[in-house]
Amino acid sequence: MDDTLSSSFIETSVKQAVPLERMAAPVSVLYLDELEDRGIDSPKRLSAVVPNLHIPEYGSAMTSSIYLRGFGSRMENPVLGLYVDDVPVLNKNAYDMDMLDIRHADLFRGPQGTLYGRNSMCGVLSLNTLSPSVFEGVRAGFEYGSASTLTARASVYRKTENGLAIGGGIGFRHSDGFYTNSFTGEKCDPFDGLSMRLRIEKRISPEVYFENILSAGALTQGGWPYRKYDTVSGELMETSYNDICSYRRFYINEAVKLRKESSDYILNSISAIQLLLDRMDMDQDFTPRSMFTLTQSQKEGALTQEIVLKPKEGWKTEWWNWQSGAFAFWKFNRMSAPVVFKKDGIDELILGNANSNIPDDIAGGHDAPLAILEESFPIGSLFGIHTFGAAAYHESYFSFGRFLLTAGIRLDYEGNIMSYCSDAEINYRFKPTMKDWKKFETLYKGRTDNHYVEVLPKVSLTYDMGDLGGNGSAHAFASISKGYRSGGFNTQIFSDILQNMMMNGLMADLGVYMDDAGAAVKAEDTAYRPEKAWNYEIGANIDIRNTGHFHGAASVFLINCKDQQITLFPPGESTGRMMANVGRSRSVGAEASASYEIAGLAVSASYGYTDARFTEYDNGNADYSGNRIPYSPEQTFSARAGYTFSFHKDGFRSLSINADCSAIGRIWWDEANTLVEPAVIQLGTDMTLGFKWFDLRLRMDNLTNEDYNVFYFKSVGNSFFQRGKPFRWTAGIRINL
Repeated sequence: MDDTLSSSFIETSVKQAVPLERMAAPVSVLYLDELEDRGIDSPKRLSAVVPNLHIPEYGSAMTSSIYLRGFGSRMENPVLGLYVDDVPVLNKNAYDMDMLDIRHADLFRGPQGTLYGRNSMCGVLSLNTLSPSVFEGVRAGFEYGSASTLTARASVYRKTENGLAIGGGIGFRHSDGFYTNSFTGEKCDPFDGLSMRLRIEKRISPEVYFENILSAGALTQGGWPYRKYDTVSGELMETSYNDICSYRRFYINEAVKLRKESSDYILNSISAIQLLLDRMDMDQDFTPRSMFTLTQSQKEGALTQEIVLKPKEGWKTEWWNWQSGAFAFWKFNRMSAPVVFKKDGIDELILGNANSNIPDDIAGGHDAPLAILEESFPIGSLFGIHTFGAAAYHESYFSFGRFLLTAGIRLDYEGNIMSYCSDAEINYRFKPTMKDWKKFETLYKGRTDNHYVEVLPKVSLTYDMGDLGGNGSAHAFASISKGYRSGGFNTQIFSDILQNMMMNGLMADLGVYMDDAGAAVKAEDTAYRPEKAWNYEIGANIDIRNTGHFHGAASVFLINCKDQQITLFPPGESTGRMMANVGRSRSVGAEASASYEIAGLAVSASYGYTDARFTEYDNGNADYSGNRIPYSPEQTFSARAGYTFSFHKDGFRSLSINADCSAIGRIWWDEANTLVEPAVIQLGTDMTLGFKWFDLRLRMDNLTNEDYNVFYFKSVGNSFFQRGKPFRWTAGIRINL
């Protein structure tokens, strides 16, 4: 492998004004070789490798639920910002991407609100792809493994005589799937995905450098292998449902980066266009019964523009450095999300509730006096959602001897406008009084908006402990910072709203008024506020190069959160879910990581502990104050050890053998803390035979075939779990020319 791909050479983000070791925030950095050796082909595979990070693999690629330092959510806005080559990914549905030719991945933990703003409340993951101005060559790979999983990739990077650097690659992935739907007897999670990237760079004048980065991807897959859970016996049933579950996605991102350098300043401009088209088909009851299905399709376009100004020698001094920036974005999402009620759903969720509220003297002796003609009908939901914002920020870095003081502030504005139209049409008959069917229409239409401004300050202090006798360095830091994640609208609850309106409307049409008509979700519940958090942290890192290379880091933190966003399920046999602000919470935790390399030996480990609890949360039915925040693990652990035997021969160069171990848990599945997933330990190993132009590889994961759950939820009053992936292996070849 070319040494420009190793950890000795780093291409940093345009916002990185100080070296990583002097940053007042814990940072995990993984380089291309390590990412590929460990099989980290998507952000989800970074779970536990980064302390206190958990991105469970469940549902589909649309599901990118991220939990970091005790916070996160199953839906809507993430607590972790994702940037690819300095461009923000605005839709969480696109987070689960193929990490094709990622030169290094940097995960900054703790609020990064001052520089990154929205949805970076707990951190930022910055992915930096291979640059043709830094690396020249040909890379290719082919792997095959469990579940007929096949991956293939190829990329080329070149420079021309006129200074043009061009490179890019393409990747393909297929899997037959790991989970069987017992109702159909077929795998429910097959996958086919294609991704590509084209990167062009050129210095167009002595002061101006140009980059164009085009990336695109498409996938089609099944998913949602959920198993019904019997809350009485504790038994988990087989995955079994009768309607289609699938997900399709296409995205394309086009970014233009310009860097202008003078003797006084560096000005970076990053402009991007993003397009996301996707469709999800889901059997929402996840049983063999014909209850109801959801088809959600999105057409989203977005524009982003960021400008970052930094001083050079003419503007900065020995004791003062700084950077200032401005950011603006706009996106529009046209979403269609009709829910189709089928026979069992109509009988139970609509007619069952309505008939149970009809007095006996009006029912005229009929057990089910109200009837609906249709055996299935759709509740249509159409949304147009505009989201836009602008921000200005500044950070200053003051050096006083061994101290580095960082002070920054950001002013963020965001606006959201949603137009909505939900409708349904049925024919009904009240048997005691009506001979013919009567048409009944329900319409819920309107427009709502919200706007907010966030001020995001940051203050930190770093102390340089010295050069440790010339063999290394050590730094200590303390920081206070604020972050937030955006508010939004609950689109998935609109079918419940219309269902309730329909049931009440039918009864009112008959002159019967239900006593609990006001108990269901109402229109005002469709909006939720931003979640805000203050982070207080102290830590240190050490780097020693003597007979070997040792690096270690540790920190402790306290996060106080206000207006925490939690996914809730309306009571009873509801069909939807919604995000709500539930009060206050806090998270206390610690993180540590260490690595050591000498000769052919490499050892690394990371550990995270989090105690995250509600401090104020009373939903009117129960007080959950003091309980653990669900879905976020208490502990994460990852360790890896390996040895490389070097042979220094023309053909056969090396043999590398590695073993790794990861653990995640405990996880509390509900706010009442009645369901707990114990910690699960997984073992893995990989071996690489290195030749002059290619490597042969074998990797195995979950060696002991641990049986564990990665997700829990409720639908129509039933509880469901998804099992984690079983033992699996891959073998293949990597080519580097």
